[in-house]
Amino acid sequence: MSSSRAARVVVAWLLLAPWVRAGDWPHLRGPSYNGHSAETGLADTWPDAGPPVVWRIELGQGYSGFAVVGDRLYTQYQSLSGQYVVCLEAQTGRRLWRYRTGYPWEPDGNWPGPMATPTVYGGHVYFVDAFGLAGCLAARNGRSLWSLNVTEKFDGEGTEYGYACSPLVKDGRVYLPVGGKGAALVALSASNGSVAWASGDDVASYSPAYPITVGGQRQIVVYMRNFVVAYEPATGRELWRHQWSEGYDEHAAWPAYEEPFLLTASAFKLGAKVLRLGRTATGATAKLVWHSKALSNDILSSIVLDGHIYGFDLHDLQPRETRRSRGQFKCLELATGGVRWATDCTGHASVLVADGKLILLNETGELILARATPERYEELARARVLASGMCWTPPSLSQGQLYVRSHKHAACIYLGRDPEAVVRAAASAPARDGAAGRFAERLSAAWTGAALYAPTLADFLKWYGWCLAAAFLPAAVLGLVAHASCLRCCPGRSVAARCVVGGVVLLLSGALGTVALTWATKVFVFTWPCSLYAALHGLTVAAATAATARSRRGRWLVRVALVAFAGLCYGYYVLCRSLFVVMGYGFLTGLLPGFPVAWLAARRMASRPGPWRDLLWPAASFTFYFWASAFFTVWRTQS
Repeated sequence: MSSSRAARVVVAWLLLAPWVRAGDWPHLRGPSYNGHSAETGLADTWPDAGPPVVWRIELGQGYSGFAVVGDRLYTQYQSLSGQYVVCLEAQTGRRLWRYRTGYPWEPDGNWPGPMATPTVYGGHVYFVDAFGLAGCLAARNGRSLWSLNVTEKFDGEGTEYGYACSPLVKDGRVYLPVGGKGAALVALSASNGSVAWASGDDVASYSPAYPITVGGQRQIVVYMRNFVVAYEPATGRELWRHQWSEGYDEHAAWPAYEEPFLLTASAFKLGAKVLRLGRTATGATAKLVWHSKALSNDILSSIVLDGHIYGFDLHDLQPRETRRSRGQFKCLELATGGVRWATDCTGHASVLVADGKLILLNETGELILARATPERYEELARARVLASGMCWTPPSLSQGQLYVRSHKHAACIYLGRDPEAVVRAAASAPARDGAAGRFAERLSAAWTGAALYAPTLADFLKWYGWCLAAAFLPAAVLGLVAHASCLRCCPGRSVAARCVVGGVVLLLSGALGTVALTWATKVFVFTWPCSLYAALHGLTVAAATAATARSRRGRWLVRVALVAFAGLCYGYYVLCRSLFVVMGYGFLTGLLPGFPVAWLAARRMASRPGPWRDLLWPAASFTFYFWASAFFTVWRTQS
């Protein structure tokens, strides 16, 4: 090795050393990407009350797991204000920093929140949000170093229900399945996000890229919609492929590998396959060894240990949040697919292995400790550690502490044998979100339900009343105050002052009223139509004024009002789409039938101005617009 190269290696080691230590869990599947931990000294049983709980916190929506490096945790979640990457203190759960990646992902949909788990590599945190935005943050403070939306850049296909592939970061590159033409798998520079290579035409799915070594050759395996494919890490050259299925299919479970066997399992009760991987003089090979219906995985993956597979065989087509999933936890022989044992007592569970034990977290929040043996299922301990929310996130283990989460809560559980360690770990108070956190939690609880996509007549009546009371009334009062004030100093501008002040107040109170009233009443209240109507009313008033004045200044006023109106409508559409307020689109449709009535009201106000006329005409016009929108929404959502 040359002296210059040796110097570079030493410098790189010094830079990375603070971020690499035994016992860290820097990736969703652990340091070896296989759900294995090298930790020892874990307790063989727990007290009746369960293992000690170091801390519990309310985290937010999402299925992202924990990357653990040193005394810090990194995960992702969302609130109504957006999706976030967050750094927590490992011993207390206290938030150290957070970074907003973008809008929330379908907060009232079937799979709300981010699903990928950050990866920590070389002092940096690599993430992907549910929209496909990949990025790199400084691990110490969350400062953004680069970002790139891979779904948009490469026209990705196959992740329509939210991007879920945790980034694989190795040897200075970030590997992400995307599914675009010529970009089934892409490799980005870890330092700046530039594209190192893009390869393949297969449609993607939800399983991340997986690094393996076959006969000394390194490969990146991707479990796509219909194919399992391996690529050369340095160049993106395809090494081999195996067809798994045809037509629509999806895969979220990780492959598992123990040389020379590669396991891939599927949902929809399609079973599992094992391929024998090898190398010949002509290249890499992959041959089917067995295909069995004895093991189906969907969102929770199996692991391989000493020639045996441990995982939950899902008997339902897919798991559901509304009920427990049916199936059995099984042990199978990797080489043959033969079932060694099966049990009904665990429930649908994720699994990792450490210290000769299986650590299972089932979807109802029960933590189970079992012996890792192919001879029989031997349960050692069981305790409930998460009380609410579906637990579909694999746990992470570091320094004797297990980090678990449900869809809204997270906890740190001590699994070691030294009870004094819990006292030391919990010396600091658990994290508290404060007033802002309580506000967000209260708002999130109300921002759910059918009213966001299929409101009833009672919902519309309630919203209409709040629009009049909380938006139109303040706009009218403040408009009249502005009118009276201008009469004393500049009477010629009193009408214009009343219209401008009233319109601005209506716009702002409508925009802020949805958040404020929803928080205050604990029930979803929708006042954004007031803001849309304020823009419509401003446009028609500007047009009516210009038609009366017939001046160049009036024509420019109309153009400015038209641009502002179009911009507000587009922003409203983007916001409704981002927050999954499906019924909100109906209030855009109502602008078309509402325009003639708003125009008539504006002409009446221009020809015969007066304080009370200027209040009654807009209120009548808004009433027509609101109920025209409501009629369309009910027709579309409840017919």
